[in-house]
Amino acid sequence: MAAYTIREACRADTALIYSLIKGLAEYERRPQDVTGSEQELEHWLFDRGIATTLIIEYQGQPAGYALYYPVFGSFSARGKIHLEDIYIRKEFRGKGLGTQLLAYTAKDALSKGYSGMEWGCLHWNEPSIQFYKKLGAEQETSHIYFEFSKQHMQQLDAEQEPTEQKE
Repeated sequence: MAAYTIREACRADTALIYSLIKGLAEYERRPQDVTGSEQELEHWLFDRGIATTLIIEYQGQPAGYALYYPVFGSFSARGKIHLEDIYIRKEFRGKGLGTQLLAYTAKDALSKGYSGMEWGCLHWNEPSIQFYKKLGAEQETSHIYFEFSKQHMQQLDAEQEPTEQKE
């Protein structure tokens, strides 16, 4: 395998991360879903420290990224990570970089004391599904995931009776 490096992103990488996110959205046929700005991304990643972003470079060129954040399992009383994004640019695929980035992400999470890793994959994305299965990933089938938008959260809050808050 030719020279590649993986490193944790820093604030100066915000524009690069944003462009990689847009590349992932294009790949997933969801470019319209990139609604956040580069400034918002910088705030949440570097001011708030909400997630870890890893950059993989191949022969000095940015080839992809992984972005993860901690989640907690109350039943196991353990922390693991949710891999929100893993993406390799089209021109760099087929070089083993996805495997290297996924393995590095796992190593990084283990070094920080996390006990596992979870992620989602679009149902139509057969190349990625096969890639994950080839690496030994197990498909989670016991959950159905739901979400609320900010608007839904505000509506739910507004519809509830006020509660007394303890100070």
